Amino acid sequence: MIGQERCAIPRVRAPMNSTKSVILVVEDDPLILIHSRMALEDAGYEVVSAASGEAALCEVARRDDLDALFTDIELSGAVDGVSVAEAMRLANPDASIVVTSGKQAPGNDDLPDGGRFMAKPYTAAQMRRALADC
Repeated sequence: MIGQERCAIPRVRAPMNSTKSVILVVEDDPLILIHSRMALEDAGYEVVSAASGEAALCEVARRDDLDALFTDIELSGAVDGVSVAEAMRLANPDASIVVTSGKQAPGNDDLPDGGRFMAKPYTAAQMRRALADC
């Protein structure tokens, strides 16, 4: 997997008593990342965040407790959000996947099976609904 060779952090296992859904949020705009994180935490989710595609791939590779992915398409670095979504689908075939962009909408063939697209801007309620509807 692209970027996995740079992930020196050991794999994380979910605690046995964990009941919160764990969502990986990937966004290279710090303000949007903070807003997204807060909105999902306020809704009761546990949020893991990454500011680049490479960092997101490391999280996907090292964690086995990710239930969902919410990612921007255009990210800084060499790895885009669609690549992160594909890696997430391979790691967890049942994960909810939402990709977002204010610039481009991917074709349905560009999204992993079951993934959905949401255009920016979006509200916290729209974000939570998109994840719930996957």
